[in-house]
Order: sequence, then structure tokens, then C-alpha cells
Amino acid sequence: MKLSKRTLFAYGVGDFASNLCWTFIGSFLSIYYTDVVGITPVAASAIMLIAKIWDGINDPMFGAIAERTNTKKGRFRPYIFYGAPILAVLSVLAFTTFGTGRTAVIWAAVTYIGCGMAYTVVNLSYGSLSTVMTTDPEDIAQLNSYRMMGTNLSSVLLNAITSPMLLYFSGSENYTKQSYLYVAIIFAVCALPLFYFVYANCKETIHPVSEGQKMPVRMSIRAVLTNKPLVLLFFIQLLAMTAFFGRMGVVIYYLMYNVQSFTLISAFMSLPSLCTVIGIFATKNFVVRVGKKKMAAIGYIGAGASLIVIYLVGWTNIPLLLALHCIYGFFCFSFPIPMAMIPDAINYEEDRIGVRADGMSYAAVSLSTKFGSAFGVSGALLIMGALGYVANQQQTAEALFGINLTTNLIFGLMYLLCLVPLFFYPLSEQKNEEILKRLEEKRSAMAAEKA
Repeated sequence: MKLSKRTLFAYGVGDFASNLCWTFIGSFLSIYYTDVVGITPVAASAIMLIAKIWDGINDPMFGAIAERTNTKKGRFRPYIFYGAPILAVLSVLAFTTFGTGRTAVIWAAVTYIGCGMAYTVVNLSYGSLSTVMTTDPEDIAQLNSYRMMGTNLSSVLLNAITSPMLLYFSGSENYTKQSYLYVAIIFAVCALPLFYFVYANCKETIHPVSEGQKMPVRMSIRAVLTNKPLVLLFFIQLLAMTAFFGRMGVVIYYLMYNVQSFTLISAFMSLPSLCTVIGIFATKNFVVRVGKKKMAAIGYIGAGASLIVIYLVGWTNIPLLLALHCIYGFFCFSFPIPMAMIPDAINYEEDRIGVRADGMSYAAVSLSTKFGSAFGVSGALLIMGALGYVANQQQTAEALFGINLTTNLIFGLMYLLCLVPLFFYPLSEQKNEEILKRLEEKRSAMAAEKA
């Protein structure tokens, strides 16, 4: 059966809810650490790197736990139900301070790592739902398109209202400690009912061919590590998400210190996300007709070229910069495509060795997203610090060059590097159909045996 519009809409709401917590953290936590708490760029970078090293252990571990969970509600849905309120609380605590100096750094590290763990529980479970809700290739593509539209609509909303909200609660042009906290509380409260809407409307219907058999963890690990398409997706997402989240985490520096217009921050941060929604909606049917691999390549080339041009034109021509940011946002239509390729890679490995590792497979690719967000932001902060950036000061010409170089050129080149692992990705639409047909025959035979 085809998925209903309500189900597709509910699935898209999931990333909207996640981003109410996580996009605010991704866009503003680094500048909160450096410009409000007073943590040095090196210390802020270290916190994010340590958190992602832990994620390298925590994400696959949770993936193994989730795919071995067996309840009447499914393998993944219960973790959304119980994990959502924990994520909401920790996303607020991330914007609180405790003590000064080393104590403040430790508190920041603990709250950020805790928030990342809660995000893993909720978002990995939510993402894994797309692999067990349907086997229809078009529906899988639609699920991930709705998801990315939810992601970017939330980004449009957040980028449009966050800066005005911060200014309102600050009472001045300088964001205060309390303003960050109040905004975090509002977003967390709004996210909770949306998570429960996903829980109520997205059902698990696909079960592994090996269901009922005890599957050792080592077999799931092997199914992930020997899955060539999945490994390539990991590196594609690692590069793409390093560029995307890295830029998202430091573009605020570019807008504050290079462009120097607080009134335009909302426009520069919301218009690209709005254009991404337009791009996803305009191209979602071509993903099935033209092929996921080709459409992903077009998106990465367009996004990378746009950022390189932004770097070259400087930051004085505001109308041109806005137009280029819109073009960049449009080509980010490629973001849901690798996520739509994960079920294909899972099917490939189940067909090859008889093991369906939904949770760990999704965890592996999700981990690349987390690594990308950490490496992108922390690396950018280190480069900016090395080139002379000093918080809350008039920046030198060298520091402004470093911010522009980091925010635009480096991340633009990273998008183009995505083409390398994408070139070697082996699954075509025809191969995916053949694999799915064999798996459906196996599932039919299994069902006949049970009857």
C-alpha cells in the first residue's frame, strides 16, 4: 500500500521538531560559547570534537540496541516517545552556564555531550523509521523529501525569527545570556507535541527476513562494514554535512563581522533554507526519473560553485550576496537524496548475506552527519582563530579574510569533493529493483512457512 499524505506529512514534521532543538544549537551555540560564556575558540572546538568522538561509540551502540528492540509499538517508535522530553530538557541546558573558567567549560561539555546523546536516541530512531515503513522506492524518496522539506521549513522559520527573538529578549543589539536561554525554552516546548505527532502517525511495517532469529552484534557490525554502498554513503554524507553544518555554524560570524548588518541576518539565514524547500519540491520527481546518483551530483556541483563565487565577490554587494545565497540554497535539494539511498544499501546487504541491520546502518550514516557538524564548526573556529579572530572586537583585515575563506571557499570545495565517493557508488535504480524483488520473494516464502 502507498503511504498516505498524512503519513508523509507526519514524517516530515519529525525533522521540523528535531531542528527546533538542534538547528538553534548548530547555528548559535558556538557564538554563545565564545562571545557570551567567554570560552576560547580552541576550547569550544575541543568540546565539539570530544562530543563527536563519543558519538562514534554511542551512535552504533544505540543502533545495535534499537534494531534488537522488540515491542508491540515496533523497534524504533518507543525511543521517540520516551526520548523526546529528555532531548527538550537537555537542549535548554546547553544554553545555561555554571561557574566560570574551567568549571564553565566542563559544564558546557557535559550539557553538549548529553544533548548529543539524546539527539541520537530520538533522531536515529526517527530516521530509521524510513527504512521500515515501506519498500516502495517512490514512497521512500517521498519520505526523505518530506523530511528535508521539514528540515528546511524549520530552518526558514528559525532563521527568520531567532535573531529578532534574541534581540527582543536582550533589549539591545548585543545578545545576552538570558535571551539565548529564553529562546531555547520556547523551541523545546514547541518541539514536544510535534515528536508525538510523528509517533502517532508513522507505523513500522517492514520486518527483517531473519526476524525471530537471534542476531549477534558482530554480524550487524559486519553487515555495516562490508556494505560497500553504505560505506560510500558515509563518506558522501561526511563531506556534505561537514560543509553544510560547518557553514551553518559559522555563517553568523560572516554576517556579523564581514557584512556587518544585524537587520539582514534573518534574511541571509532564512532565504537559503526557503530556496532549499523550493528546490526539493521542484526536483523530487526527477530523483526517481533521472536517478538519485545523477541528481545528487548536480546538487553538489551547484552548491559548491555558489559558495566559491560568494567567496570571490567579497561582502560589499548585498543584493548580489542575497541572490547567490538563494542559488546556494536551491542546489541544497541534494540533501535528502543520500538518506533515500540508505534503504537501498540496507536491502543490498540483506540480499547479499541475509542480515538486515537497519539501526546500525542508519546509525553509521547518521554518525557521518554528526562528525560533519563537529568537524565543520570546530575546524572553522580553529582556522578563524589562527587568522586573528577575536570575540567582540573590531576584526583585522586578516581576520575578515579568514572568516570569508572559512565560511565560503573551504566549504564550497568540500561540496565538490562529494563527487569522488559518489562516482564509485554502485547501485542503480535497475539494480535496486532486482534486489527488492528477490527480498519480497523471500519474505513471501517466510510468510507462507509461518502460515
